[in-house]
Amino acid sequence: MVREALQFLSRLRKSPSFPDPLTFNKHIHHLINSSCGVLSLKLLAYLVSRGYTPHRSSFNSIVSFLCKAGQVQFAQDIVRAMPKFGSLPDVVSFNSLINGYCRNGDVGDACLVLERLRVVSVCKPDVVSFNSLFNGFSKKRMLVEVFVYMGVMLKCCSPNVVTYSTWIDAFCKSRELELGLKCLSFMKRDGLTPNVVTFTCLIDGYCKSGGLEVAVSLSEEMRRVGMYMNVVTYSALIDGFCKQGEMQRAEELYSRMREDGVEPNSAVYTALIDGCFKRGDGDNAMKFLAKMLNQGMKLDVAAYGVIVSGLCGSGKVKEAAEVVDEMEKGGLVPDEMILTTMMNGYFKSGRVKDAVKVYGEFIERGFELDVVALSTLIDGFAKSGQLHEAIGYFCKEKANDVMYTVLIDALCKEGDFVEVERLFSKVLVVPDKFMYTSWIAGLCRQGNLVDAFKLKNKMVQEGLELDLLTYTTLINGLASKGLMVEARQVFDEMLRREIIPDVAVFDLLIRAYEKEGDMTAASELLLDMQNRGLVTVVSVEDCSKQCDSEVTCT
Repeated sequence: MVREALQFLSRLRKSPSFPDPLTFNKHIHHLINSSCGVLSLKLLAYLVSRGYTPHRSSFNSIVSFLCKAGQVQFAQDIVRAMPKFGSLPDVVSFNSLINGYCRNGDVGDACLVLERLRVVSVCKPDVVSFNSLFNGFSKKRMLVEVFVYMGVMLKCCSPNVVTYSTWIDAFCKSRELELGLKCLSFMKRDGLTPNVVTFTCLIDGYCKSGGLEVAVSLSEEMRRVGMYMNVVTYSALIDGFCKQGEMQRAEELYSRMREDGVEPNSAVYTALIDGCFKRGDGDNAMKFLAKMLNQGMKLDVAAYGVIVSGLCGSGKVKEAAEVVDEMEKGGLVPDEMILTTMMNGYFKSGRVKDAVKVYGEFIERGFELDVVALSTLIDGFAKSGQLHEAIGYFCKEKANDVMYTVLIDALCKEGDFVEVERLFSKVLVVPDKFMYTSWIAGLCRQGNLVDAFKLKNKMVQEGLELDLLTYTTLINGLASKGLMVEARQVFDEMLRREIIPDVAVFDLLIRAYEKEGDMTAASELLLDMQNRGLVTVVSVEDCSKQCDSEVTCT
């Protein structure tokens, strides 16, 4: 086809006459479909410069090509110039511009084009015009604009299946899932049949928000009406199960997917591998990786990231490093997340020098350290006993509550409360309960209970809710000093605030009462634990010696 178009162009240059508009249009289409769009543009410009009036479809093909290439402003200039060359733009011309602007994320300009089409142009917007615009709104999560243009659309044309599916997608992306379900019911009421895309948008939305049972019921509805799930639908459900730790259901769905003749894609395998690693099942994760590779799939950066994260989380940093090497040999560049994961893995395994090398790679590759990478670096140095280095990497401008908490916790463990106070006075974010709890824990370890309780009162004054960790920290501080009356008062205050105690807080109180020789109080707490269905770490032998005969440990 390209050769035929080039031969046509050669004859054209030698001939004084103009080609038939339909023949010319056919060659323009051939060139664009053969990835020779630039040549088609030159061909059109050459003929127009000689006074030729092409068919409107030729202009529209060029406009569509430019919009897909991201040159929407150039395309708009051509649409505006079309009347000068004897060809008026139609709704197809404007729809290409709307779609082009939305693809580029310029939904404001897309709205202006639609308004021009609606108010100024002789042609009017159709359902394709609005669908492109709604798709742009959906990607930007612009719900207000969706509702505004719903009203505008209903004055011009009726929504179709694509329109409703796009609305549902917009609602689900904005976590307005109930609106998505209502939209589905309105769609059915209007006599339109939902398709696979419609259901998949809802299923994906509910899976990502944790509403797995609703997602499953929607998939069952698809089966009832004889509609088969595609790979995207399966991927959404499997990913949802994996993220909720429901690996058995995820693997059953994977098996059903294969039975239905749907080939798993990289996203499906990546979700399963990630889910297995998070469950601590590295062997099964590797089996799914092997299946993925046996299907001839190449791992992408996301898949490599999941594998590296899983291996590091299992303490297999050496194997993770080998995976990164293999990734680079395959021509893929590790992203910020992979490098941060490796850095964290090296720190946790005590390989500080290797962690610092990864940090060097981070800088060499031109990546800018984000708050996660910086927090990892600071936490790693702090836990390795290199507090000076941790403070050196602290960046006040980028710091968030996590980074402040990491540094404050490290300083408290070192007993440097002067530096903690200085850091608190310069905190650029609102101090949260984790920062205060780290400080309280440090003061309790130092035995400075007065200041610890002052901080606790300050938390209350600032409207911060004390949680189980805060109360446990205070109880531990009091109990370690033998102040059992005060420790029990704090425990009772925690219960009054309806904060449910865990095994740890019971255990430290029981052991403290035993140390004080108050076996009655220890027995009462053991009975309370039994009633709450908690298992104590105190041995059964100890219980039989220390508890009243009627108390039985679980």
